[in-house]
Amino acid sequence: MSRLGALLRRLGREYSDDPGPLTALVTFLGGSLMIAIGLTEVWTDAPVGAPAWWHLVPLAVGCAATTVRRSHPAITMAVVVAAFAADAVIGGSLAVLVVLFDAIYSAERFGSWPLRRAVRFGSGVIIAGGTLAAALSGLPLRAVAAIALQLAAMLLIPVWWAVDVRHRTELAASAQARADLEAARAAERARAQDAERRSAVQAERSRMARELHDAVAGDVSALVIRAGAALAAPPGPGDRESLAAVRESGLHALGELRAMIEVLTAEGEQEPAAPALTEDGGELLARFGADGDGVDPAGLAPLPPAVDRAGYRLLQEALTNATRHGRPGTVEVGLAREDGTVEIVVSNAVDRVVADGDGLGLTSMRERAHAVGGTLEIETTEGTWTVTARLPAG
Repeated sequence: MSRLGALLRRLGREYSDDPGPLTALVTFLGGSLMIAIGLTEVWTDAPVGAPAWWHLVPLAVGCAATTVRRSHPAITMAVVVAAFAADAVIGGSLAVLVVLFDAIYSAERFGSWPLRRAVRFGSGVIIAGGTLAAALSGLPLRAVAAIALQLAAMLLIPVWWAVDVRHRTELAASAQARADLEAARAAERARAQDAERRSAVQAERSRMARELHDAVAGDVSALVIRAGAALAAPPGPGDRESLAAVRESGLHALGELRAMIEVLTAEGEQEPAAPALTEDGGELLARFGADGDGVDPAGLAPLPPAVDRAGYRLLQEALTNATRHGRPGTVEVGLAREDGTVEIVVSNAVDRVVADGDGLGLTSMRERAHAVGGTLEIETTEGTWTVTARLPAG
């Protein structure tokens, strides 16, 4: 059973690659059965009488030519036509006629344009010539029409079938090519968007790294100066005060590092000190015209340096988005500090419902909030867009 299964699988693979050999074998077996049951003597006026088994010879020749019908359809057509002519001389058989049908189909389906044109022209000549000969022989009109229809069915149906199959195959291939192209374009757009998002995240991380560099550098410098002064002076009561100052500077530096160490990749060029929420938030609100509700960023102090700078950036980006995409004059800002958390809320009216976005600005805001251990929420309702940031205040 295993050998039989292996043989069937091998035949299946060969048929999927080139169905010609298997088609020839099946056609020969079926044709032999037709000859055995007497489906011969198709042409009653055959010039040569012969035993029925003689029809196996042109059948075998035609089936052998069918094995290369896909790769060499012109050779198949020529050999089958010769075999059909030889079979007609001895009376003709339905089996060889089936082989001729398959050869015409193969020429139209797999052949070049000159071969297809020759087959069509030859079919037309045979149909016209046969009909004319029948009419000139004095046959009744009904018999002439029957001969014409038989010749047309024998020669034109394989051509029509092959044309239909070829067109369907071409349409399917074209549709598949368009689908592949659209899939490739979609994948390329996704890669471009992903690369742009990663670039925005990297830029935001680099900016946070520069800000951290400035903050930590100041604390460490003060730590080194005070420690050096303590070592240079004679031992005395001032040592404890110097150690306390060193401890305070070290705690500031550790706080900065602990808040942002996981998101830093590389230290960039130094920039001026970044603005902070408690010191520069009032000017930011005035610049965007959102300071009419008595909101006082300075009342949130003191805040850790990293949180103070992150809050400023978050408020700045939220106000920018509200001014750019919201309805003018509808921006509302809320600042509160309670239970060790600073809450920043910016809402504005919009002319239509806005879907939760994943734009570059929102991606940067989420990254900055997470970097200091906070959260960022975006809520969209009918006519309102709200951004809420909660940052640790201790």
